[in-house]
Amino acid sequence: MNNEPKLPAHPIFTPATIGALVALACISSAILGATHYLVQDTLERRGQEHIRALTLEMLPDAVTHKVFTAHLPSYGDTTIPQPIYAGYDASGTLVGVAIEASDRGGYGGEIRVIYGYLPEEQRITGVKILRENETPDIGGRIRTDPDFLARFDGLDMPLEPRSMRPRHPVRYVAPETNGGPGEIEGLSGATVSARAVVRAVRVSTNRVLPVVHDMLDDLKKGDE
Repeated sequence: MNNEPKLPAHPIFTPATIGALVALACISSAILGATHYLVQDTLERRGQEHIRALTLEMLPDAVTHKVFTAHLPSYGDTTIPQPIYAGYDASGTLVGVAIEASDRGGYGGEIRVIYGYLPEEQRITGVKILRENETPDIGGRIRTDPDFLARFDGLDMPLEPRSMRPRHPVRYVAPETNGGPGEIEGLSGATVSARAVVRAVRVSTNRVLPVVHDMLDDLKKGDE
């Protein structure tokens, strides 16, 4: 008796079947790609709208904003692009700028913030948390504790005339130490996270503010 399995009379994968499967795979790939693009586009637009709202919130009297690109010096002749969000009042006069900054030294990884800055007054108007992955009841208090972020409100940031870098760089100090110029008191129980926020602002103000002042004429004219 022959127990060998019988082969189907006609092949299962005919050229027409293979062509249909390839077409189906291409269509599925296109749908997935389009869906990914739409999701990413929606997230980016929401992120831009959020930043716009924060820019206007941190810059008093600003009613509109424009996005500029600063080019921060890097190694050799290379530069690093940095978005600058400029806010303008109803007459089109520059009020100030909002600048993103980040530090990877948070307890849960990267902490990203945005701060407002008034070039004419050389003053920080405030800091907002854009993204953090800290433990809610511990490091997450950098977002929810009303006193911590309030310590940045109205922080004087006088610049050295030649370098245009802060005369008193932003610096972390222990809680309840009545910090001096540029010093930000920390947050008990959330030292690592609070230090990361302060460090992000310090590094950014040292690197970005000189470039902001260098492009101040373009910012005032609104030329992107």
